This record gives sequence, structure tokens and C-alpha cells, in this order.
Amino acid sequence: MVKTILLPLDGSALAERAIPYAASIARRSGARVVLVEAVLAHTLPGIDPSDAQLDVTDRAQGSLRTAVTRLEAAGVEAEPHVYYDDPVHAILDAASRERADLIVMSTHGRSGLGRMVYGSVTDQVLRRAVMPVLLVPSIVEHAWPADRPLSLLIPLDGSELAEEALQAADLLAETFETRLTLLYVVQPPGYPLYGDGYAYVPFDEEVELAGARQYLEDQVAGLRARGREAELKVAIGQPAGLIPAIAREAEADIVVMATHGRGGLARLILGSVATSTVRQTTVPLFLVRPAALRQAEPKEDAPVIATSPAEPMLSANEPAGPTFEVRLTAADLELIEHGLKAIAHAPGYDYGHVLAAQALARRLKDATSPIAGELVASR
Repeated sequence: MVKTILLPLDGSALAERAIPYAASIARRSGARVVLVEAVLAHTLPGIDPSDAQLDVTDRAQGSLRTAVTRLEAAGVEAEPHVYYDDPVHAILDAASRERADLIVMSTHGRSGLGRMVYGSVTDQVLRRAVMPVLLVPSIVEHAWPADRPLSLLIPLDGSELAEEALQAADLLAETFETRLTLLYVVQPPGYPLYGDGYAYVPFDEEVELAGARQYLEDQVAGLRARGREAELKVAIGQPAGLIPAIAREAEADIVVMATHGRGGLARLILGSVATSTVRQTTVPLFLVRPAALRQAEPKEDAPVIATSPAEPMLSANEPAGPTFEVRLTAADLELIEHGLKAIAHAPGYDYGHVLAAQALARRLKDATSPIAGELVASR
């Protein structure tokens, strides 16, 4: 049951796009909304920052009071909190202190989750928050219906990690009447170039689609046995492009998904399906980070990477940590190398991550196997 919703704002119109969705959930569940805005004053060296600090704090308090008035007019209990801190620390600290069950926040166009390789407030919150996050992309113009069940599109890939999206859907079902569509996108294998030719990867489209359909039928049967309204859809292609398209075609009100499925944690570098979806979708995304990944994380969100299970781990804070095996093609590794170089030269990026990225880039460069080995990563 949702009892407390954390709503980060920054005084911008884009951030305020999340307010109606937080209000809708709070009004139906009886939850309180905690609004948080983080501010920092930027002054020239040698100048007393006191006046600037007071100025930005006063402006944030005024902005939050306006948002509180808006929520209270909608029948929602709301309280404002201004943090003099960077946004990520402020949001995560407020979520912990207030025991938030859900974070509702807007992305900010290209500076939002879509810029995963360079980092942003949104993607850092998503990677560190222990509770689900409802993301409202900057292009969303879709209001949730009041006269019919909420339509949920839930992409699955056959993995237990991805299936945690079904538990997230249960959280919404406690507040709204819902109708579920389970989606399985069968992704054809790539054909990486080796030497003067392409490697052939066997792929039987009919067999793969039949297996995906059988998997979804089992999931739908379990949901219907619990009294849930559910149907299934199978497609073939690239998930990142198909999920937003199918969401529009099915007139979904929200896409519910786990942030990592079969794609593995190395997708932090490549850009995950969730990342690509939030760039293209026109409806909110309800994202949950699977418990197994939260429990396996190193302290302080430090990256832990290695090129094979037998090699020593690289970590900003500790010498070893849990690993997940991910098989990658030569083309995948080339893309990772480009991403690592971008991180290493990104201005303002976390220095510990830069060092880890440089170390992995060196390992990839030294790899001599025809498939450049296997990458094992915990991020």
C-alpha cells in the first residue's frame, strides 16, 4: 500500500508535469505527498555566499508552497522540504527519512534518463532508490482515465528479474482498477562481423515466438487465477523501439517494467531498454529495480567490473563483489568501448566511475580472443 509519495521538484514547468500523477495516486490511496527541492548557491570565489544561499532557499520555499496549495486543492495532504544539497543526495535522503513507498518525478528531456552514459539526477535516483520510481517523460501529455480501468503494459523477457514488474503492478492494483497486457518482444540475434565475413547465429523465428507465447500464457493464467484482468502480446524486433510503439497502439496508460532483465547489468554502459523506452514513450513509466540487484550492489554504488569470472574485481571502494555473467558480441564490446571513453572524458562525471571506466577500457583493448572474451559486470 502506498502511504507516502516523494515528489522531487526544481521550480521548472517540466518537473511540475509529475504533480497530477502524484496527486492521482495520493487521492485514491490516501497517501501523503512529500515535496522536496534541492538548492545550491553558486557564487564567485571570495564572495560571501550567505545572501545567495538565502535567496535560492527563499525561492524554493515559495515554489513549493505554490505546489502544496495546488495539491491541497485536489484533496491531497502535502508537505514541503527544502534541502541545501545536490539533488541526488537530497532526494535519496528524503526518501529514506520519510519512508517513501514511491518516488514520482519528471525527466527533463535530453538531460534526463536518456543521457545514461553521462549521468543525470533521474538515472542516479533510479539506480539507487530502493522503492519504485514513476517517471513522467518530458513529452508525456497523457492523462490517466477516470472512467475505465488503468491500462498497464508490462514487458517481460522470461527472466525472474523482469518478472518483478508484476509485483510493481500489484502496487498499482491496490490503488487503481487495472487491466494488464503482458508483452514479450523476441529479439533476433545480431550478426557480428568477424574477419572478412559474418558469424551465423541459428534463429528459428516460429520456435522463438511459440516459446514466448507459451511463457506469457502461463503468466496470464496465474494472473487470471488471482482475479486479475490480463492478456498477452508477442512481437519480434528491437524492444526499445517496439515497447513505446505497442504502448501507443494498445492505448496503454502506463508502462511497468524492471530496470534490468535478460540484457544484464552491462546495459548501464550500452543504454538499457528502460532508458531507450523513456526517451520515446508518450506515457509514464513505472520502474522497479529488482531486489536481487539492490542486495548485490557494492557500497556507495561503486562499479565492480571484470573481464572474466576468474579475474580480480575492480572496485572504487572494495576489492570484490557479486558478479553477473553477460555474453557480448564483438560489436557489443566495441560499443561499450566507445561508451567507456565517453565516460572517461565526460565533464563533471564521478571520478571513481571514470577510473573504473578507464580500467575496463584498457582490458577490452588488450583482449585477444576472437570474441574479445566475456564481460562480467555488476552494474
